[in-house]
Amino acid sequence: MYSAKQNRNRHYLTNTLKISALSLLLFSAACSSESGTASNTDKESKPSGETTQTAAAVYDSALKEAQALESYAIESKTNYSVEQPAAEGAEAPKPTETVIDITGDVIAKPEVQYGLKIDTVAQGQQGTTELYAAGDELHTKSGSDAWSTKSLKNTDEEMSITTDLLDPAPLLEELESYKDSLKLTEDDKSYTLSLEASGEEAGKLIQASLGRQLGESAEADQLSQLLQNGSEGSVSYNLTIDKTSNQLMSSAVKLDTNLTVSEQALHITANSDGTYSKQNEVGEIAVPAEATADTKTSKK
Repeated sequence: MYSAKQNRNRHYLTNTLKISALSLLLFSAACSSESGTASNTDKESKPSGETTQTAAAVYDSALKEAQALESYAIESKTNYSVEQPAAEGAEAPKPTETVIDITGDVIAKPEVQYGLKIDTVAQGQQGTTELYAAGDELHTKSGSDAWSTKSLKNTDEEMSITTDLLDPAPLLEELESYKDSLKLTEDDKSYTLSLEASGEEAGKLIQASLGRQLGESAEADQLSQLLQNGSEGSVSYNLTIDKTSNQLMSSAVKLDTNLTVSEQALHITANSDGTYSKQNEVGEIAVPAEATADTKTSKK
């Protein structure tokens, strides 16, 4: 399994991305890391036919490259809707809609650094956060548009850092036990790996995504218990792999499931789409000049 070098910066990124815990639990902004093309099966492609590649071989090559990935740029969009049935004699409440957009650059090795803009829309309220973790400082702008700078030196809190939230390797690793079930299509420039699962298998994949995004945490334990107590639904993956570099260029994940929370049935539909670019080309994180001007650095 992939494990990035431990680093202090993910602690702050994780807390920021918990703006919508349920959404980020089920999908990555890292998330995770999904595709800008809704589904590559929607565009013209040709069957793998006589290709010498198998889906498993393409998957293995993509995973190897993802595990070695040192830096990249990411654009991702996650949106989900939560519906609940109407009470007897009443109209059903309007679905709760949430959208999370993440764009920016990430250095994954040897130490995690990033420059990210996170836009959210939740229950009609919009918000924007900018995060720049570079060297020994974290620069943040949110809410009032004022920048704050936090020193990351000499912190007393042990912070285990991986790039699971945004890194493509953990996303691919979720599918390792399913690689022989992946379907392969291709065009002149890329392969597309796809998988559809329902019932118990979908539940396992959702559990894997949960673990990738929240790790060992109270939120993960709580939602894990909800899933274990019963969920019905389906999940699908579409991964686009560049033929020349074997890099994961984009992915699309879609979810449709039902959960029961406090004896209340919830129907959740979600999708997470994004693209990767600039693989191994991000040399440094450029911090905006205004982020370092007239800010007070707080030290733990």
